[in-house]
Amino acid sequence: MKLRYIYRSLLFVIGVFFILLGFVGLLLPVVPQVPFFIIGAICLMESSNRIKEWVKGHELYQKHCQKIIEKSHFLKRILN
Repeated sequence: MKLRYIYRSLLFVIGVFFILLGFVGLLLPVVPQVPFFIIGAICLMESSNRIKEWVKGHELYQKHCQKIIEKSHFLKRILN
């Protein structure tokens, strides 16, 4: 139980770090932002069920990402 809590906390910290790197990428044209946002979102979704349900219920996710994830076996395995 404690190991799971540490694992989820570590994923949350890593997710926030990558989201911040994505915002740095928005400000600096040399740093790509999209891969950092994707990795950060995946880490945050794996760290908390509440965040995962919020993202899956969001209109932008349902409109743009859900079709792509349903077609991709790799993404479906990671995000479901």
